[in-house]
Formats: sequence, structure tokens, C-alpha cells
Amino acid sequence: MANTDRPRGAYPTRNIGGGSSFATNEYSVDASNSTAIFPGDFVVLETDGNVAPAGAGTGVELLGVCAGVVGRYDDLSARYLPASTAGTISVYDNPYTLFSVQEDDGGTSLTAAAIGSNVAIVAGAGSTSTSTSRHELNQDSTTASTEQLRLMRLLPVENNAFGDNADWEVMINEHEYKEAAGV
Repeated sequence: MANTDRPRGAYPTRNIGGGSSFATNEYSVDASNSTAIFPGDFVVLETDGNVAPAGAGTGVELLGVCAGVVGRYDDLSARYLPASTAGTISVYDNPYTLFSVQEDDGGTSLTAAAIGSNVAIVAGAGSTSTSTSRHELNQDSTTASTEQLRLMRLLPVENNAFGDNADWEVMINEHEYKEAAGV
């Protein structure tokens, strides 16, 4: 059975040292940010201390994953921060939190041999109607050298198999708070 194509960004699964408590910290987003931020989006720390959605690419250090928007009292139904809107988001920013994220399709699917390899993200635009992130991992970027995410294992859940759109457990490899970026 083929995996369901349901990109939804990244969400925490466990901590590398054990435990399932996922702390977040709050970060500001300035109005100059031209891309909406959705729960599940990978984010980066900008030089001015604000955060922005991450783009793909080697050397783009990730801060973590957006857990949600803080204090959107102007629209309590909104679960994402619109583009060009200042605000505050919660971020899973522990460098040793593991996340589940879907592999994209259209290339060479990842196999068990890819475990331990590194991959880039695909920073797809989220859905404003469902407030769902579209960040995925890029199956065509697998490398032994430094890249944004490290493939830990195929997520052990029902109806998940190696192939297009598989759910993987990953660790942020190029992380803003790691002593040395990447491996």
C-alpha cells in the first residue's frame, strides 16, 4: 500500500536523551517577514533576533520548528501567522528533539540505507485554509556530508513504509544552538 501524501510539516516525536516532554520558547517575528509561518514549519533565527520560515539549503542553520502562534487575539481562529504580520511564535528549539516529517515524492525514494544520512528540507508554502504546514524533507538531497536534517529512522507507525511520502524521524543536524553545526 502506498503512503498517503499528506504534508504537514514537522512535529516532535521524542527527545534523543529520552522523555517525551517538548519545551518551547517564544520568539518574535517582524512585519518584514514576507512568508506566513505555520505550526510545523522549520524556522531560522535572523541576525536581528527575530525568526523567519526556513529555506532549503546546506549551511542554513535551523532554530527549530514552529509549535504555534502566541496571542493572536485579533483572530482566535487563526493558527498561523500571516505574511507581513508582526507577532510571536512558540518554537521547539531543543537541538536534541526528534521530529516526524514526510518525505516528498517525485524523485528516488529513500530506503533503509539512507538512515544516518543527511537531507535538506523542502519549504513548501502552507495552506491558509487548513493552517497546515507544507514543509517536507527532500528525498533527492541525501548526502553523507552536512545538510539540514539527519535521518534517524522510518517512523514506526501503522501504514508507513519506505517509499514516496514516508514519514521519517529526523534530528535537526544544522541547528542554531549546537556547538558545531552539522556532522
